[in-house]
Amino acid sequence: MKSQIIPLTNDQIVELAPAAGAINPHETVSDRYSFVPTIEAVDLLRSAGWQPVHVKQSGTRKNDRSGYQKHIIRFMQGSLSTDRERVDLVMANSHDRGCAFKLCASIWRKICGNGLMVSSKLFTFSHRHVGFDITAFLNSAYQIAEGAGDIAAQVNDLKAIDLSPNEKGVFAMAAHKLVYDDIEKAPILPAQLLQERRYDDQGNDLWTTFNVVQENIMKGGIYGSKRNVNGHIRRVKTRPVKSIDRDVKLNKALWVLTEEMARLKS
Repeated sequence: MKSQIIPLTNDQIVELAPAAGAINPHETVSDRYSFVPTIEAVDLLRSAGWQPVHVKQSGTRKNDRSGYQKHIIRFMQGSLSTDRERVDLVMANSHDRGCAFKLCASIWRKICGNGLMVSSKLFTFSHRHVGFDITAFLNSAYQIAEGAGDIAAQVNDLKAIDLSPNEKGVFAMAAHKLVYDDIEKAPILPAQLLQERRYDDQGNDLWTTFNVVQENIMKGGIYGSKRNVNGHIRRVKTRPVKSIDRDVKLNKALWVLTEEMARLKS
């Protein structure tokens, strides 16, 4: 029997990401700033049928920013789910002028509990705090729900595209360059991004390849080697991506890469 996902309460959200519970903006914001508490936005999305299921906040090196920094909340609708994937909505926000309300579609892959950001202007929306428009905010949430069918169809198209070993290698090389600015100093080789973590990830289709590479990048844990200042080589293990900004940036870049590969194949 499948375990039922229990939505988060507002108290749980604030406990996991205190910045989501801010009751006023950071002192440096201008008088024009319209303070809209994150929890109020959460309640709006609930009214549109979206239930919060995951939350995290970024770290901060400045103590005065603590409690106001960027945080993201993942929402789901039970009706937007298949056996293997689920189309979600992800909301990002901060109360220190670092981020407007951002809503985007995401695909939650149940087999590994990993989220994939959909990089598309059709499913990405930004709402400024200044002059915050509740109607426009809710319309964005409805558009993501209405577009879930199109996203699911795109996923099915990716599953139908087979890649040759050379094409998988090219995909891994391109993804590798997204992660490491200086590939000569990268601790791992592109081919290591193609290592499957589970039996169900064995496959040569573009969707599976994308998921394997994305999970290896985001979750880390791949063993490699690095040369220190003395020239000695030491064994290292890649770290998971914890930064919210880097998480979103890499996810969206990988989605674009996958779309481009699909265009080339078609």
